[in-house]
Amino acid sequence: MDLESDRKVIADLYRRLRKEPELEPASLGAQAGLDPAQYEEARDLLVAIGLVANSPDSADQLTVTSTERALNDLATRAEQAASRWAHEAVWLRKAIRLLATELADQYQQQASLAPVEVIVGLDRISAILEDCTDLARDEILSMHPGPVVESRSKARLERNQRVVDRGVGMRTIHLASTARMPHGLALLEDMQAGGVRVRLAPTIPFRLIVIDDVMALTPTFDPEHSQPSALVTRGPVITRLLRRVFEHCWQSAVELGADTPPRREPAESPLSRQQSGILRLMNAGLKDEAIARELGVSIRTLRRLIYDLMEKLGADNRFQAGVRAGQLGWLN
Repeated sequence: MDLESDRKVIADLYRRLRKEPELEPASLGAQAGLDPAQYEEARDLLVAIGLVANSPDSADQLTVTSTERALNDLATRAEQAASRWAHEAVWLRKAIRLLATELADQYQQQASLAPVEVIVGLDRISAILEDCTDLARDEILSMHPGPVVESRSKARLERNQRVVDRGVGMRTIHLASTARMPHGLALLEDMQAGGVRVRLAPTIPFRLIVIDDVMALTPTFDPEHSQPSALVTRGPVITRLLRRVFEHCWQSAVELGADTPPRREPAESPLSRQQSGILRLMNAGLKDEAIARELGVSIRTLRRLIYDLMEKLGADNRFQAGVRAGQLGWLN
């Protein structure tokens, strides 16, 4: 029997109990049109919600309770349950903090076990970056020598905000040219408004992310793979050295929005003649073998050059590299 669907039957039984509490259960059930099993189920529901109670004198007799008292008893039970839930929530919060601290300690310990690892593939690199930023305790440092990838801006801002909201400091250095592009300036200003310290520099040596002096990510080129790859460095020895590189660049960079404008980059393309040639040949639709023959280099060398070129342009693929180079006027 369901309390909602059979409430009329249960209410009728309750009214009969109030009117004739001395009647035997069989008589009460019969008057309400219930067989013995249905009567027992309805009676148990009335007991559960506090409208009747089993008589201490006889197992077959019931004591009727007023609706006011039943409501008060239900409210008291709800308050007691809420109090238990509140205590459990406090306990769970403490347990979660303990587990999070233990996990962070394990992360710190593991960071010194495997000093260097090459991660291949954009998805794996992104996953490593997500895990590391979620476990960061003190500060995350980053340098970005390429243009901003507009399609990734929203995800980057959301990830940064999660880090800053946990009280972890963030400092980043971008090319001064990034602030001269509308979408680049918008991203940098949003990052700064969210609590990230942003500086601009005319040149940046390489892409770098340093996390808590225990882990660093830098791009690398694996000739065995055409996909992007990153060198993950763990442990304080090498990571602190990379941090010193960041601090050197930070000191010579200019705060975003500072009165002193950043030094302007040369108007001409920063690409070498060889890199410009590769771009033009790729845009002409030539395959790698033909481009390599044209330049007089091996396929392996060409792919390394193309990867370096994509890194400089901040592009994920060759088509995107051509588009970016055209937007920047580097194909002229």
